[in-house]
Amino acid sequence: MAPEVHGFEIVRRGYDRAQVDAYLALLVPGTAPDAPPAFDIVRRGYDRAQVDARLAELRATGGHT
Repeated sequence: MAPEVHGFEIVRRGYDRAQVDAYLALLVPGTAPDAPPAFDIVRRGYDRAQVDARLAELRATGGHT
């Protein structure tokens, strides 16, 4: 499995890739998400644990890297 643009693996059942990509694109450098968004679970989506960990990291550091 090759990683995608954000480094997330594609798994059998995961977060909708377009929703995750759109959400991350909306983040302005220096800002962090207030709360985790709700992504649909789809076939061949991004690994949920990886996306959740990345969003937690953004909240903890207070910024988008």
